[in-house]
Amino acid sequence: MKFLLAVSSQEFSESTLRMGSKVAKSFGAQLAVVYVGPKPKELYAGRVSLARDTLAKWEIYHPGIEVLRWAFDDLKTSGFLEDSDDNGFNPLNMVEEKNRYRMALPGSYGQDIDLILREGDIIDELRRECSEDEYTVSIIGGSKGRIMAHDLIQYLPTSVLVMKNVYLDRHYKILLCVDDSSATDRAVRFGATIAKQMSFPVTIMTVSKTEEFGPGYKEAAESASQHLESQHVDHEQKFITGDPVNTFIETAGEDHLIVMGSSSKSALAKFFLGSKPMKTLEKANCPILVVKEK
Repeated sequence: MKFLLAVSSQEFSESTLRMGSKVAKSFGAQLAVVYVGPKPKELYAGRVSLARDTLAKWEIYHPGIEVLRWAFDDLKTSGFLEDSDDNGFNPLNMVEEKNRYRMALPGSYGQDIDLILREGDIIDELRRECSEDEYTVSIIGGSKGRIMAHDLIQYLPTSVLVMKNVYLDRHYKILLCVDDSSATDRAVRFGATIAKQMSFPVTIMTVSKTEEFGPGYKEAAESASQHLESQHVDHEQKFITGDPVNTFIETAGEDHLIVMGSSSKSALAKFFLGSKPMKTLEKANCPILVVKEK
């Protein structure tokens, strides 16, 4: 299992990196920290191409290198990288491959951590990164507005964790939104893993617009409860009548991580009618993990 974690700067990505790396560790996953940005003007001018020795020889300031250096320092300080004299940040150790530049580092919990630099449009480059490697989850910040997050959830083949309004000193709980969609089972497994490893209590919530809860809803809720019990995760279960999106938002507030499966609607229906995950993302004031079937 491998997670992609996109960073833009220390100012806007610190909470994303800190909490995202903890989530990746809870799955025992490999982690790739990815920066996507424009080329420096020297590279656009054709004076030099970005190679392993470019920065050292030409002394070109590249914002991506500086962001990855910060990410390296933060991960090492937080204990996610092995602490040794040989395990330092050196741009000359970046290897050019697949139209990107990568530095592989030994992680402290048995999985490698990659630092990756890509140049170009953010959405296009993250899609390329996902297509060239087998990622399970992409972790992105929530500070660039709903359009960026909306497009990434739509176009990335992975599940997507949007770190919206994250505060590192906040004690989070998980709101596990359960219905009869095909991705719910996987969302339950993901939510249970995070809850168990990070000691988050869970509320299983099933919402129906009518007082009748169909058999699919009841079976999904019961299955979720059984799985959490098998993992010894503290949880409660709620069945509520009302508008699903508004109920999720009101319940979650700012101190929950919302976990829900992706919509089973067709692409055309999503375009015209929207979907519960997209509408929830737009209105939520907390992090949200949208889990896809694969």
